[in-house]
Amino acid sequence: MMPVLVPAAVLLPLLFPALALVPDSGRIMRYGLPLLPLPALTVALLSGPGWTLELPYLLNGGVWLLDELRRVFLLLTACLWTTAGLYAAGYLHGEHLRRFCAFWGLTLAGNLGLIMAGDIASFYSFFALMTFAAYGLVVHEGSPQALRAGRIYLVMAVLGEMALLAGLIFSASEAQSGMLQDLPPAIAEAEHRDLILGLLITGFGVKAGLPLLHFWLPLAHPVAPTPASAVLSGAMIKAGLLGWLLTLPLAETALPQWGTVMIMAGALASIGAALIGVCQQQAKAVLAYSSISQMGLITIMLGVALADPERAPVIIPVIGLYALHHGLAKGSLFLSAGLSIPAHKQERWLMWALITLPGLALAGLPFTSGAVAKLAMKEALAPEALELGPRALLAPLISAGAIATLLLVLRYLWVLHKHTRTAPNHRAVLMGWLATVLISLLGFWLMPWNLANAPGFLPSPYELWKLGWPMLTALVLAWMVSRSAPGTPSVPAGDGIVLIERLASSIGTGVLRAPTRPRMTRGQKPSYMNLFGRLREILEAKERQFRQGMGLTMLLLVLLLSLL
Repeated sequence: MMPVLVPAAVLLPLLFPALALVPDSGRIMRYGLPLLPLPALTVALLSGPGWTLELPYLLNGGVWLLDELRRVFLLLTACLWTTAGLYAAGYLHGEHLRRFCAFWGLTLAGNLGLIMAGDIASFYSFFALMTFAAYGLVVHEGSPQALRAGRIYLVMAVLGEMALLAGLIFSASEAQSGMLQDLPPAIAEAEHRDLILGLLITGFGVKAGLPLLHFWLPLAHPVAPTPASAVLSGAMIKAGLLGWLLTLPLAETALPQWGTVMIMAGALASIGAALIGVCQQQAKAVLAYSSISQMGLITIMLGVALADPERAPVIIPVIGLYALHHGLAKGSLFLSAGLSIPAHKQERWLMWALITLPGLALAGLPFTSGAVAKLAMKEALAPEALELGPRALLAPLISAGAIATLLLVLRYLWVLHKHTRTAPNHRAVLMGWLATVLISLLGFWLMPWNLANAPGFLPSPYELWKLGWPMLTALVLAWMVSRSAPGTPSVPAGDGIVLIERLASSIGTGVLRAPTRPRMTRGQKPSYMNLFGRLREILEAKERQFRQGMGLTMLLLVLLLSLL
């Protein structure tokens, strides 16, 4: 049965868009969305890891397989797409319904296919399919904001795909093989190793939200339909992480320079995204920056594995564990952004409790999946177990990331509370959201290893303290800021891309049009002076907007240093 389910797991969503050609098929497609990932979910739950399926008729001969790492990612992806599909069945309306379902199926097929692909051609084909099909989900609403986010997403996607394709071609040439498993040892011994690593880290980093490659994330999430935002942040962002784990020479050779680069990039993403995220005014924008921040913590672990290959076999399973925890919890938070809060008091309190619990799990609430993931990460990155120069900085970075996580969760809950609605929810919407919440809180029993012996499952008093003090610090910081600050500073979603757009607009209106302007009169400043003046106005405006947030930053650093 399993040899039939594996191709069906990809072919079913891949052929699903053909229904859009059938008249009056909108209802069938709408309620078929939660059924599409079920073959993949069955494979993840019932098949043991270690199987290989050869497909000689596919491209140059495809090979699909499932190992321990891929099984975790397949489980996460299939679960989240199933519950989000159920949510989408109640969320969607008649306008452009079939178009949304078609792009949904194509994106899902790419997301599932790249996880099981064992050869380079299949992996890249599915990765590209997922990337470009997701454009249709981002621009689905057709608003000016959605079209702008789609343009930026497409530019970043094309650049990422170019870097990724070049990196894979160079790697395959060095390995003299078309299999992914042959790439890491070949890259470790390659003559142009640094070039290949730079291309792969950049190509997958666009999807994973590395700093300076993250601009599309906080723009695409707020404008995409809520179920699409959930899978974008919960499942698809992990495709870049999986690509790193499958291609980088993590256990082959020590790469301290690249490890340091990844640790620094992860620290910048973890702390920087949190500082920008707490200044957002849209609930889904806050969650987008939260995803960047959480991926920063995972990037720190990846950097440690690059620098210390002896620790890689210990760190890689923890990365998979953390990815599963984050994907399910973040998916439930995104789905909650589209809910209406009931007017009845008891129902309202119950719904807010279920919205809050996955957020607290992200921050490491004891006896949740977040506690298991956080303590496993701290144990894997224990300073005494690492042979790194700046190893003393890892513990503060992880603690600061935990504080940042809860600050972002509190900001999300506050913004969501300000924009709550009291209209009734569709039954499918509630069922999809509740299923995601329950799986995120209780679904760690689905993991392919026994969690009874995992750190954090039954935490000791010391482990409870390690989990609790960052949360207490975040609560105190949030209370102090709410009591003292006159208002939250506002930073536009997309942060750096907004400045780039304004500079480009200033150059276009100031420099490019300068030759068509009439001759300057006495005392009139030349166009380049106007450009610099405009740039100064932009920077001064940004400085005024962010000045209030600097107090929070300094307070965070002072409290953190005092606790070390």
